[in-house]
Amino acid sequence: MILFDKPIDCNKCGQQFTVDDSRLGSLRDGDLEVQYFSCPACGAKYHILTTNSTMRSLIERRKAVQLKIKAARAKRFKESTFKKYLREYEQIKKEQEKIFPELKAQGEKLLREGEPGE
Repeated sequence: MILFDKPIDCNKCGQQFTVDDSRLGSLRDGDLEVQYFSCPACGAKYHILTTNSTMRSLIERRKAVQLKIKAARAKRFKESTFKKYLREYEQIKKEQEKIFPELKAQGEKLLREGEPGE
């Protein structure tokens, strides 16, 4: 399955390629899990997402709240219940946004350490 609409140019070697399932990878270092895609020509790795147990828990909670919101819409729950779910969703999103920059930096560092020729 192709994941992006347009081909990508590798910043390292200039090769143009499409990102599909075969280009995806992940690596773990302790609690960190880094998801990336790589260039088929030179192996350069591009960060997608870094998670730790806290972020993974927040992702699961956010998915659960999204399902509650969807059910609330479909079943026409009271407006106050709907708003409660939206507040919960926004709170989780803020928590994710707060820890995302540090996780991204850690993930990109791990990818650079694993680059060919580095």
